[in-house]
Amino acid sequence: MSPSFVETSELRSIPLSRCDTRSDEEIISTLLQYQPITSEKNVWTFWDTGFWEMRPYVRRNIIGWVRRLGPDWTVRVLDHIDGSPLNVSTFLEATEFHDAFNNRTMTGLYVGAHSGDVVRLPLLYHYGGVWMDAGTMLFRHIDYICWKALEDPSTPYEIAGFAPGTEPGNDVIMNGFIAAKKGDGFIKRWHDVYLEIWKCRTDCIGLQSHPLLRLVKKVEVPKDLQITFGIDNSLMNDYVTHTLAFKRIRMLQDPSDGFNGPQYWGKHAFVLPVQETFLAQILTKFDGQRQYNLLSLPREAVAPTDRDPAAENLVQELLSHASTMKLSHGLKNNKLVHLSKLWDLPENADADIEPGTFAAYLRWGSIHLEQTRSLEPLPVRCAPEVLKAGTLEVVE
Repeated sequence: MSPSFVETSELRSIPLSRCDTRSDEEIISTLLQYQPITSEKNVWTFWDTGFWEMRPYVRRNIIGWVRRLGPDWTVRVLDHIDGSPLNVSTFLEATEFHDAFNNRTMTGLYVGAHSGDVVRLPLLYHYGGVWMDAGTMLFRHIDYICWKALEDPSTPYEIAGFAPGTEPGNDVIMNGFIAAKKGDGFIKRWHDVYLEIWKCRTDCIGLQSHPLLRLVKKVEVPKDLQITFGIDNSLMNDYVTHTLAFKRIRMLQDPSDGFNGPQYWGKHAFVLPVQETFLAQILTKFDGQRQYNLLSLPREAVAPTDRDPAAENLVQELLSHASTMKLSHGLKNNKLVHLSKLWDLPENADADIEPGTFAAYLRWGSIHLEQTRSLEPLPVRCAPEVLKAGTLEVVE
């Protein structure tokens, strides 16, 4: 039974004629098969151990993407399983990856995350489309997040993403959602740097100290957050070296071929604000336990006037004013509670679809409702630091 919904000026029902009425099982059957690449309208994600090793709510995210996007877009969940039709080797050559990935010798707590980091960019470079981390709920069609702007020949846009909100000028994007046209040179250089950083390495510890990153400004988590949540800022920089590699290319001016990172980013980047993906965190002050508690409250068995106002506001804001909800895990040894970690627990396997809850309404709305607002990119003002060097040239 569908939850109760009243259309507003900001949110309306998707007509039944546009709804994907296949069963989850039918959609999964398609996801588990090789699907030929016929256009740039590809959504890429990766789970090293395969689709069935995902937590149930993550699998439902992927199914939701398929339902939301319709037949014009092809969603693929790649893996690193021998013999799988969706093994990354089906789509990319081994030369695109570092030895630790190819030999399965990566170690440490973040093998899954960093395996995804080495996969996402070459897929976008060779085939185009959108990379989304699997722990992402989608509330808005990708065409109307950024793709129509990228494919429109009258616009200069070639790459898109969400700014983290921590860097001046919106000149950095988060790597959980990256949209790019096929053959994008920025994407190629970004991956080349990341690949070089991992050369002769098996874990991430100390990656931030690679000579190619020597002149790149490191991530600085605010001191109060470091203390409150027990965040190791140095470990954070090793964890996010994919972003540090991005920052090198964004500041790079390569005299050998004329590539100009600041100029490219200022002209060709379609950058959207952080609330398009982190609105839930912003509204709840990054308190995953509060998010879990609010989403677990009853909605359908309660009169509209008696529903919890904080839960109602959270869900309505997400469905009306966010493009996605990134359910991140982050560093494993800090005190920050994430909704994803709570939904990971076996006893919460179906918490995101518990009948009658705000969570179930959010999941339903992510498939059946659409926003009426239009999106405009943020102005981009690149930081003044410039690095005049080749893509892989070490500068002292």
